[in-house]
Amino acid sequence: MSDLVTKYDRLAEKFAEREYANLQFYMQRRLAIATTWGIPLQPGNSVLELGCGDGYLAQLFVQNGLHYSGGDISPQMVTMAERRLRQAGLKADFTVIDVNQMSLSESFDAVLAYMRTFFTYVRDPLTVLQRLRPFIRKKILLDLAPRRDMPLQAAIRVLEKAGFRNIAWRPFCVPQRKKLPVALIKFLTIGENLPVFRKLLLHWKFVCVLKGEV
Repeated sequence: MSDLVTKYDRLAEKFAEREYANLQFYMQRRLAIATTWGIPLQPGNSVLELGCGDGYLAQLFVQNGLHYSGGDISPQMVTMAERRLRQAGLKADFTVIDVNQMSLSESFDAVLAYMRTFFTYVRDPLTVLQRLRPFIRKKILLDLAPRRDMPLQAAIRVLEKAGFRNIAWRPFCVPQRKKLPVALIKFLTIGENLPVFRKLLLHWKFVCVLKGEV
């Protein structure tokens, strides 16, 4: 785990701007899915993001009126996130955490684990989800690379065993590293809701987002 901390500490400066080729669209899409998919999130609701990185998405949540807390295993990422929000004149809570070992003491309306991906970095997903479940009032969203991490149906069963209901999935079709015209990205995101097309997209490329409600 120390190697992982070292890696992301080294990458923390300007992480979002460097890592996401379609940065603004990518993060706005993450925000939209989190706030509108399933039980909606309203201004004043609380969000915990696991793997908050350098706070780019945190800024969008706060700007949209949500109470935001974020955690990351990299101390330098947390420092960058705090700086980003401070420079924008916004308030959020950040802490250094290891998702595999954390324990919560307060509840949140939603927990997000856009970690590229949750099932890559969490050693025992079922145990972690069972630990989180009592502290979630509305829903959890997490990502999965089904061609690498585990089959989609297996991940759905993990959420079911952890006690979540209304479980659903959707591909996330905004490329991370390949710059594309906005019109093409919008076309791909339309395909996220088309049954046959979305299966083809997920089989070919992209990760998916899983949702579980309480």
